[in-house]
Amino acid sequence: MNEKFNDNFLHSLKNRPDLAPRKEFKEELKTKLFEEMPEPKQSRTKGRSLVPNLLVAAFIMAGIFLSVDLIGIGMDGQNAPQDQDIVQPVEPTIEEPTELDETTADKLIGEAFNRYDSILNDEGTGQAFEYKGELYRYMSEEFDSKEKVVHYLAESFTPDAAQQLIENHPFIVYKGKLAQPDVSYEASYEWTNTTAIKVRTSETMSDVTYEIPVSEGSREVNVQSFRMLYDQRWKFSVVMPFSFRVIEKVEKSSESSLALTQEEMEAYHEFSQDPTEAHLKDLSPISIAKIYVQASLDERYDLVYEMYTDRPEYVRWTKQEDANIPQSDRGTKDDILSTFDGIEDGEFIQTSDNDGYIKYDNGGEGFMGFQMIKDEDGYWSVGFMPIQ
Repeated sequence: MNEKFNDNFLHSLKNRPDLAPRKEFKEELKTKLFEEMPEPKQSRTKGRSLVPNLLVAAFIMAGIFLSVDLIGIGMDGQNAPQDQDIVQPVEPTIEEPTELDETTADKLIGEAFNRYDSILNDEGTGQAFEYKGELYRYMSEEFDSKEKVVHYLAESFTPDAAQQLIENHPFIVYKGKLAQPDVSYEASYEWTNTTAIKVRTSETMSDVTYEIPVSEGSREVNVQSFRMLYDQRWKFSVVMPFSFRVIEKVEKSSESSLALTQEEMEAYHEFSQDPTEAHLKDLSPISIAKIYVQASLDERYDLVYEMYTDRPEYVRWTKQEDANIPQSDRGTKDDILSTFDGIEDGEFIQTSDNDGYIKYDNGGEGFMGFQMIKDEDGYWSVGFMPIQ
């Protein structure tokens, strides 16, 4: 009867939903428990003392089963609660400064110059207006506020340096939009051809010394040092001494189909500043003819005469005589445009070592010929009265 009572009691513990004791462990524990229990004395209290002892044993066994189960859960993790909301902390990563060497420093100063040059020579929206006697143009949409300009420059300059560059330029805000003088600018030095000759770098600061060519192809250089700071990338922390000069605009008739290429424009600008044919030596005969037409449209007759051949057998009149030619004899702009229309699409045909002509269709009069002469120095020049 006592054994049956104990089995029933243990059976109730086994069926508890929160405990799952191993069956073999239960049998072993029960056997060991009864082996170690002393034989009860024959007395009148026999029936009353057995129940409390069995209750104590039951509670001990329950505690052991619970402890074993909990230890098992912790070991295999099969019944461990899953908390989906727990986010493991991530250590922040710190971007280390990249090494600054001479090659990188040359690249960075070129990028910085190009960004500033893009601002100054932004073509804008095409809308120009007069303000206090000066002609201005609105900046393009991406640069129509100082905040946008500073943000663009801040890729190469620290915020303070970018702000100072803007303050140094004659911007105005007109009717809520940013505008600048309607002129073109040209750099005084070759900032894209610099050479870094010394780089002194600490953890987040560098001092770079550059050699800056004074002009293209010149051996004369200007040596200057600039400080750079690391802010996600190396940036210039000083206002660069970018000096620019205004380029005179080439006026063209709205009816003109003549358009100079960038190379031709640069050659024409240099030629207009210094009227020597050396500035035209690398151009093709067609490019030289186009510049001749543009100089005629601009009434730069000093340039026109310099473009004529200097071979003695081909010279028709002197420079002084050319200066005395009346304006009325040179033709109007419409006459010039009509005569040379289509020359940019012409074909150069060389007929001898020193002679050639550009064949082109001007539309109105059919095919025309523009005479070219190779001078003794090897340059192609325009023949006097090129169209006859």
